[in-house]
Amino acid sequence: MDDQSAALSSAFPPPPAFYRAYTNEATIALAKAFASGEPLPQDLACLSPPPPPDAGAGPDDPPATYRSLGNRWSTKDILPTLKELGIPELFSNASSDETGADPSYRVSELKQLTRSLLIKYLELVGVMGISPEQFPDRVEDIRIILINMHHLLNEYRPHQARESLIIMMEEQLERKTAQIEKTKLACEHMESVLSSLDTMMSARAAKHGLQIKEPQSVEGDGMRNIDSLRSKCQDSSGTESKLLKQSKERDLLVWSALAPKM
Repeated sequence: MDDQSAALSSAFPPPPAFYRAYTNEATIALAKAFASGEPLPQDLACLSPPPPPDAGAGPDDPPATYRSLGNRWSTKDILPTLKELGIPELFSNASSDETGADPSYRVSELKQLTRSLLIKYLELVGVMGISPEQFPDRVEDIRIILINMHHLLNEYRPHQARESLIIMMEEQLERKTAQIEKTKLACEHMESVLSSLDTMMSARAAKHGLQIKEPQSVEGDGMRNIDSLRSKCQDSSGTESKLLKQSKERDLLVWSALAPKM
């Protein structure tokens, strides 16, 4: 079990061992079992995906945990304290969210940790020249200082996420505003082109003595003319249909007379 956990927590973990159970026959049997609604047999239970972790409905409910790549994770994104991780805290526990707390306390704490880091590094250099066997204590001190600095920097992650989202939305707004301005410029250009074409056509018509008439609505005598044309078309179409019918009857009589001779 320890070897498997170590393999899963590596940088390039191998596939889990139970992937060999996903054969064609097993997947078909699993689909049939799901379709029937019956409880899964013991040999197919490992193929069914586990249910999602239940974190509880209330805000005070403890978060659920799950395993991924050999590590156990929580469903709630909570930054654990260094005390929970078993590492000494070298900075104050003041929080910028507390009432009356200085929002820039992290900056001062990081400066103090940076000075402590430089001092410990100089101590390590001095120890290496006098008694090198004492270097593990200095290296451990440097490791703890770096972990504390990393923890303070991680507290800026929510602020960084908000600022990144704000920058992304501002970029999208600027891009869409630029597109709208380009569309407006294109519309104005098209309107100027159309107006220039109208002016040019009017000038040419006036030069050649032509007159551009506006479209007129069909009323009065125009409507009566249209009705008369429609009736004439209907009469002509009726005459054409009668002539076509007579031609077909004549052809039928001719072919019926020639049929016995053939």
